[in-house]
Amino acid sequence: MSVELSQENFTKLSEFIYRKSGISLCDTHYDKLVKKFQDRCSKHGYKNFRQYFFLLRFEDESGVEFQELINTLTVNETYFYRENHQFEAMIDHILPELDTVRDNNEPLRILCAPSSTGEEPYTVALHLLEDDDLINKRDIEIVGIDIDSKVIDNAQRGLFSDRSIHALPKSVVQKYFKPKMGYNEIDPDLQGAIEFKVANVFEKLDMRRLGKFDIIFSRNMLIYFDDASRKEVAMTFYDMLKPQGYIMLGHAEYMNRIVSVFEPKKFGKTLAYKKERR
Repeated sequence: MSVELSQENFTKLSEFIYRKSGISLCDTHYDKLVKKFQDRCSKHGYKNFRQYFFLLRFEDESGVEFQELINTLTVNETYFYRENHQFEAMIDHILPELDTVRDNNEPLRILCAPSSTGEEPYTVALHLLEDDDLINKRDIEIVGIDIDSKVIDNAQRGLFSDRSIHALPKSVVQKYFKPKMGYNEIDPDLQGAIEFKVANVFEKLDMRRLGKFDIIFSRNMLIYFDDASRKEVAMTFYDMLKPQGYIMLGHAEYMNRIVSVFEPKKFGKTLAYKKERR
């Protein structure tokens, strides 16, 4: 018999998730959360909400149980070259600008947060390889993070559906992918070139440990948060950016509606946000 999740307990669980992850749930998430909650209670042999909630609050020191719960709640659909004009702006304008202001022996560092199943950080790498002037001059490091451990595992495996690669030029597919087990496997050298990590943007210590970055892609993540959480994450990213670094958001997200510390910059139809030197 399944354990019931009352509306009152749904609210308690939602508030706990919000405090831990910043993800703001609404009633439309109820069915999804109920199913996951019931699956986890069944796994542990719990007969009521109180037992499971006690586990989450006091016994889940490793965070494994919370991770299992959160993996259900985020949408991870993406594909290579999505909103490709942003990557073109990175190649044509932003990276050349950063190349002129950074020391020659200083690597340029790019963060994708969230990285989902890896299409975005691999897209960054593909653009760099296809326009190889800069990578022949200096080191470039790419880091991908996500709160969902399962999508990080998928990203590290480097296997992608036809849907994921549908927007790629055929020449790029032929050059960097090969069929494997019904999927498209990206070049193993590219898999080793990107550092993937499970990370929660609300865990400030973990974010600081990632270091400083020149470019941050954070596209379509802030839509999960309320205003207070968006501001907190925006300021975390501000602290993680080097002076004169840039952040890219999704097409429906606008940094100037969240915080005013970034300078908007337009590159064609791409809007980026710059951390000016202060």
